[in-house]
Amino acid sequence: MNKGARTYLKSAVKAASHPVRSKILKTLKAGSMSTPDLEEAVGENRYNLYHHLDVLIESDLIHEIRSGKKSKYYQLNTPKKPNVAVFIFTEEDFIKDFTTWNKMLDGLEKIEGGKIPIRGKITQAEIHLSYR
Repeated sequence: MNKGARTYLKSAVKAASHPVRSKILKTLKAGSMSTPDLEEAVGENRYNLYHHLDVLIESDLIHEIRSGKKSKYYQLNTPKKPNVAVFIFTEEDFIKDFTTWNKMLDGLEKIEGGKIPIRGKITQAEIHLSYR
């Protein structure tokens, strides 16, 4: 992996790992949203939300779409040939699909060749994929 890709990976991972930005990314999975809609869905005030949206834009995880003179919408970037992908799972995800979560942990243990310590205490998981 070249130095630029390492930098991008660190930037994207750091950006996506923040709880507010993670929530924004999960919300945008459903489709593009305006700032007021994101404000309501994420539960952050607009000024704090703009800061987190700027970080996600700078990390190339989302982009802004203008509709008319004043309306802004935000959408996930989905490149056809990504350099990296970041998957973030929260406790809410674990609870929602506990069986699949446990199968994933079982698979990780099998690949790693050892037990994951204190599985029941995991509150967040991140999987980073790098592409050639």
